[in-house]
Amino acid sequence: MFKAVINKLLMVIYFVLGALVLEAVTFHILGFRAFPEYFWYNFAIILVIAILVFVVPNYVAQYVIYTIILTVQLVFIYLNYSLSVIYGDLFSLEMIKLAGEAGAAITTNFIYFSVMLQLIAVYLAIVILGFILLKYCRKDKINVKYHYSIFNIIIILGVQCLVCGYSINTRNYINSLSDLSSDTYVLSDTFLMNTSILKSSSYEKFGTYGYFTNMIINQIQNEGKAIQKVTLNYFNNGSRYGEGDNKNEDVFGVDQGNNVIVIMMESMEWFGFGDGTYDKNLNNFSNELTPNIYGLINGEDLSKDTDNALIASNFFAKSKTNYSEGQGIIGSYHVGQSLEDVLISNETMGYAMPNVMKSLGYTTSYIHSNEISYYKRGTTHGKLGFDNVVGADYLRDENGNLLYKDSKVNWDDWVPEGDFMDAAIDYVVPTNYNEKPFYSFYLNLTSHGSYSASKNEKDGDALRYYDYVKYGDDDCDLDENGHYKVTTQNPDYTQWYSNILSRFGDNREFCEYMVYYQCGVMGLDEAVGTIIKRLNDYDIMDKTTILLYSDHYAYYEDVAHTMKGFDKNDFTSIELNTIPFILVSPGLKNYNQNPESENFYVYNNRFCSAYDVVPTLYELLGVTFNENFYLGHSLFRPADNIYKIGEQTKDMVVYYSNTGGLFSYDVSTFDFRTYITQTYASEETISVFKAECSNILKKVNFLNLLNRYNLYKDVKNK
Repeated sequence: MFKAVINKLLMVIYFVLGALVLEAVTFHILGFRAFPEYFWYNFAIILVIAILVFVVPNYVAQYVIYTIILTVQLVFIYLNYSLSVIYGDLFSLEMIKLAGEAGAAITTNFIYFSVMLQLIAVYLAIVILGFILLKYCRKDKINVKYHYSIFNIIIILGVQCLVCGYSINTRNYINSLSDLSSDTYVLSDTFLMNTSILKSSSYEKFGTYGYFTNMIINQIQNEGKAIQKVTLNYFNNGSRYGEGDNKNEDVFGVDQGNNVIVIMMESMEWFGFGDGTYDKNLNNFSNELTPNIYGLINGEDLSKDTDNALIASNFFAKSKTNYSEGQGIIGSYHVGQSLEDVLISNETMGYAMPNVMKSLGYTTSYIHSNEISYYKRGTTHGKLGFDNVVGADYLRDENGNLLYKDSKVNWDDWVPEGDFMDAAIDYVVPTNYNEKPFYSFYLNLTSHGSYSASKNEKDGDALRYYDYVKYGDDDCDLDENGHYKVTTQNPDYTQWYSNILSRFGDNREFCEYMVYYQCGVMGLDEAVGTIIKRLNDYDIMDKTTILLYSDHYAYYEDVAHTMKGFDKNDFTSIELNTIPFILVSPGLKNYNQNPESENFYVYNNRFCSAYDVVPTLYELLGVTFNENFYLGHSLFRPADNIYKIGEQTKDMVVYYSNTGGLFSYDVSTFDFRTYITQTYASEETISVFKAECSNILKKVNFLNLLNRYNLYKDVKNK
C-alpha cells in the first residue's frame, strides 16, 4: 500500500513539474521575469489541484485528468502569446463568451506556426514523461479500500488544508497591504488581485494558476455592504460637468437641441481618405475615392452653416470593435468582454448616452450593417436606451419580407454599404425629425478585413468598387449587377492606385490588399453620402451634429503596419494606433484654433480616444453630467494634470486599454515596471503619468463594482 501511494505521488510530481515547466515557458515568451512574484501562491494552487485529483484511485484516470489540465494550460499559453502579439492583451475568462464572434473573424494572420510547434514539442515531452511514469506505476494495483482508509484520508485532508490555508493567508496578507480609500491603491498588489484589470501586471505577479483563480474568486465573491457604500459615495459625490464654472463657456451648449449622428468606422485609417500615400500630418486628403467624407472634412457641398469640421489629429485607440463601440456609446467599457453580463435590469447603465438622450426627448437608434446578434447587440442595446436596434438581418421590404437573407449577413458575405444605407436611412434620419430630435449610432462593416482576394468573393463593396478603385469614374460604368466595370480599352490608373504602385509595386499582393481595403472605405463613403443627402433634403444639416471615429487600426494583412512603416510585431506605437476622428458641429463655426489656416477644418491636437466621444457631445449639447461615470473628458475641457516636455506644456490624458496597457502621448506602460516613451520623458513626467493612471484605474474599479451590484437605483445624478 505504501508503494502504491508513492507511485501515485509520482503522478502528482508529473503534473506539478509539467505545470511549472509550462509556466516557465509562458513567462519566457511573454517577456516576464523568470517566475511569478507570488510564486508560492501560484505553486500552492497547483498543489490544491494536484491533491484533489490525487484522491482519484485509478492511475489512468489520474494521468488523464492531469494531462487535460496541462492541455488547457498549453492552450492558454498560445492564446496569451497570440493576443500579446496582436493587441498586447492577455486571455481572460470573459473571452470564452465571445468565442463564436472571435472564430468568425479569425484568419491565418492569427496563427503562429513556429511558436505553436515549439509549444507542442515541450508539451509532448511532458506528456510522454508522464506516460512513462504511468506505465511504471501501473505495475502495482491500488486497493481502493486502503486508498480511502482513515489514515490516507487524514493525510490528504491535512495537506489540502495546509495548502488552502496558505493560499487564503496569502490573499488576506495582500488585502491588508492597502485599502479602498487610498489614492494609490490601484497600483498595489491588492488591486491586481481583486480586479485583474491590469492583466499583464496581474499575470506576472500571480502566475497562470493564481491569475485565473483570482478571476474566478472575483466573479463569485461578495465584498459586502461596506464596499457598496463606498461605491455609492464615490458616484454620488462626483463632480458635475456643466454646472457653475465647471465647463468651457465658449463651447458648452453651442449645439443644444441638435440632432446627433455618430458613425463608428470599422478599421478606418486616415490614409483611407487620402491619395494613396501616408502623411501623418494629414495633408493628403483627397476627394478622388471618398468625396463625401472629404466634403465633411473640407466643408464642400454642405450647407453654409456647417463649413467647419474639427479633426482630432491625435485620436488614439488600442482597442477592438466591441470596446470602442462601448466607449462611444457608454463613455467606458469596464465590464470584461460582454455587456450582456451586466445588463440585468432596465435600470442598468442609466448614464449610457442613448438613455440620457432618450430622457431628453430624442428618438434613439442603433444601426449596424452586419447581423445584429453579433456581440449580442440585439440583447444589450435596447437596455442601453436605443428605441431601434437595426441590422442587415432585421430590415424588411414593403411586403414585410426580409430584405437580406441570412447568407447576406454572414462573415465575408456582406451587403454593399451604400445599399444597406438606402434601406436603413429612415432609422438613421427618422422621417419624424420635425417632431422630435434624434440620436443615431451607425457602425459600418465592409472596411473590416480580411482583405485577401479569397475573402472578398462575396463582399458587396469589393465586387462593386474593385475596378473603380483602380481606374476611376471616367473608365468605369455600372453593370446590371450594380458593379463598376472597366469599359475602355486602355484605362488609366487612378492617382490613388498609381501612388500605391509607386510605393509597393514590388509587392503586388499587398497592393491587392489595399484595393480591397479601399473598396470598403468607398462603401462607407457612399453610405455617408446618403446620410448627407437626406439631411440636406430635410434641410436639417445645420441642425445636426455629426461625429465620425474609427474603432481601431487596420490590422488584417498588416495593412496599417505596412502603410505607416512599422514592424508587424509593433502594437504599442502611438502613431500606429492613431486613427480618424472627425466632428462636424454647426455651433463650432467660431471655434478655430488656427484662424490663419486655409483649410475649412480645424485641428484639436490633444491626445484623446473613444472615451471622449460621449463627454464631448454632452458639452456641445449642453448636457450636464457626473464625470465619475465616464473614463474620458470633453475635448474642450482642460486636463486635471499637466506636464512639460521641453518648453511645451501638455495635458496629461491617459487611455486605459481593455487589450492591455495604459497610454498617454509621451509615456505608456503595461506593468508599471517598464515605461515606453515616445520622446524624452523626465521622472517628473512619469510621476504625473502614474498619478493620472491611478485616477483612471480607480474609476474603472468603481464602475465595475457599480455594475456588479446593479447600484443604479441608489445613485444620484446619474
